Amino acid sequence: MNRSVALRALFIFAVVTAFAAITGAASHVEIAEILFLIGGSLSAVMLLFVLMTPSHSPVPVRVRRRR
Repeated sequence: MNRSVALRALFIFAVVTAFAAITGAASHVEIAEILFLIGGSLSAVMLLFVLMTPSHSPVPVRVRRRR
């Protein structure tokens, strides 16, 4: 998994978690609380993937010019 995939998944899980939190607060349904906990834990895992994945930096390459 690379950094961009982990960031995308983090944002998706954050949106799902927010919707579950809103639904749980509005209706007091137990399944919404469970979805909130699952989404929160998956968001935390994706955040760890984002932070642990090394960022790619360009490698300097020497270019020879022909004359």
